[in-house]
Amino acid sequence: MANTIKQPLNQTTGWRAIGAALMARRGALPLYQWLWLIICIVGALSVALPPILTRPIIYFADAEVRFDTARYGPIYQPVAPNLTGMDIAIADATEALRLGALARADVRFGLPDFRVEYLLPEPGVVVVRGIAGNAVEAKTLADAGAAELVRQIRAAGGREILRNMLGWQLWQALNGQTPVPNDRFAWLLRDILRLDALPLSRPIEPFSTPRTLADLSGEELSDVARALESRYDLWRFAINTRNATLDALCASAGITETATREAALRSCAAANPAAAAELAARDRTIAQLRAIDAAINYMIREAGTRFNADQVSAAYRIPAALPAAPEPRYELPLIALAALVGAALGLGGIALDRSAGVLPKLQELWQYRELIRNLVLRDLRARYKGSTLGYLWTQIAPLGMMMVYVIVFSFLLPNGIAMFPVFVIVGLLPWNYTAEAVLNGTRSIIDNAALVKKVYFPREVLPLVAVGSSLLNFILSLPMMLLVIIIVQMTTLGRLNLSWTIIYLPVIMALQTVFLAGLALLLGAGAVFFRDVVHLIGIVINIWFFLTPVIYPLSTISEGLAARVIRWLNPLASIIEFYRDIIYGNVVPVGLIPTPGVPSLSAMLRVGVTALVVLAIGYWVFQRTSRHFGEEL
Repeated sequence: MANTIKQPLNQTTGWRAIGAALMARRGALPLYQWLWLIICIVGALSVALPPILTRPIIYFADAEVRFDTARYGPIYQPVAPNLTGMDIAIADATEALRLGALARADVRFGLPDFRVEYLLPEPGVVVVRGIAGNAVEAKTLADAGAAELVRQIRAAGGREILRNMLGWQLWQALNGQTPVPNDRFAWLLRDILRLDALPLSRPIEPFSTPRTLADLSGEELSDVARALESRYDLWRFAINTRNATLDALCASAGITETATREAALRSCAAANPAAAAELAARDRTIAQLRAIDAAINYMIREAGTRFNADQVSAAYRIPAALPAAPEPRYELPLIALAALVGAALGLGGIALDRSAGVLPKLQELWQYRELIRNLVLRDLRARYKGSTLGYLWTQIAPLGMMMVYVIVFSFLLPNGIAMFPVFVIVGLLPWNYTAEAVLNGTRSIIDNAALVKKVYFPREVLPLVAVGSSLLNFILSLPMMLLVIIIVQMTTLGRLNLSWTIIYLPVIMALQTVFLAGLALLLGAGAVFFRDVVHLIGIVINIWFFLTPVIYPLSTISEGLAARVIRWLNPLASIIEFYRDIIYGNVVPVGLIPTPGVPSLSAMLRVGVTALVVLAIGYWVFQRTSRHFGEEL
């Protein structure tokens, strides 16, 4: 008969008395089920209250952009898979607003409480919503966003006109013809052609039909001017970017006098090939910008094409009204909803307990807590047995992987994400915990076959030990993450930027652990009957890594349907984002400061429910199959 591993009697008698008291009925339910229900409600409220009560006060202001669909209708046509001309116009308008904010040293643009949204209710109408913490800023954002979109819509039409005008000049040049001496704009177009100052989505081709400024209507003149202005903004941004690169290469950021700085850059370029190439590219871009600027000034001076977004025309803006009140926060309904969700989870747990006997199993597992502790410590000792550095490998291993990704994605394939080492390590450590727990949990029963066949103990111990030892390894690696954050923030910002939101770390770790425990129970039982699971899980882990935003932000894929599908079908994607939300913050480009925040309440509830469902399924399957483990092993 199999031996039995139990706690000594004197250690368990007191717990049995407590268990008996908990089993005593209080009304319709035993005391422990009442306690479970209360814990679920209080837990749901404790998670929900901070984001509900700390939600910022925001104002919405809606401006409108109206345009003639007969004239600008092609802007809705696809220019690439899942991309229309309107998508490009909105992206360009948003980028112009962001660059304008940066020029004013305002780094708030793009934050949840300081941004612009573009809504498309019907063809020819775009609602531009300004979102800010006060009414005046919300209206300012909406009006600026609408004016910029009017400019981009007109620019989209103007680029096609300019293509024809440049094509006519190219046809004349190929045939040895020169513009009329007094046609100043034609000569300016020749300069744009020569310098390739107006790159378009399709190459400029010879156009044999004459197209000159005198042939254009007032609306067409305005469109051409807006297209030139749009390109001017892009060249200006490119020059600023190249100047920043030159400052980094030549250490010239502190030189304010222009002539001295230029002399320093040219001296640096003489000795540094990378600086020489960057300087040549910058000078070429400056020449391109000057060609565009000359054409814009001519059109403003001679054709009077000044931009007035509010003038009713083929594309114009309707300014936003000043919002009278902030958006409702619905605090009481949301708190009540959180309490109801907690109650639903509690009742679900009670139903599961009545059908599968959860509490007796927990009591049994508690009796074997010494076995669980010893097995976890055994795994930890075995992991570093014979190693000189021992525990330090919990710090060195993730640091080494982080350095690999930082080198690849900062130098070989630059991604432009601010504080990229922090971004990587905040996602990498939870992923390592997941991969290790799933792989070890899958093999937990098979690797302990001799123990399973010879000694009686709750079989659930083995998958839970696999998850527990992985969790302990994760916790031991957290000091390295904190050290990386401190070093990067001090070297980048000159100060620490830690947020109080890090107190949510235990909550997110608990969500992840519940999810992994369910997977370990399910896969550990499945591997006993289907050994191919052990080999298949390694392949699945590799695929899972690339479907999880560990080394890239999920916004890289999409903020639409694709991102939602990944979040719903891959709970770990949301869990990694939760870690980043509370520790790293929102993903921003280099030069901006990520701002940590509280994860979305609805997303946390969704992941919590998913984790509990996975745990319930894993436990149910394990209970149904565990009695046959001895036969299969």
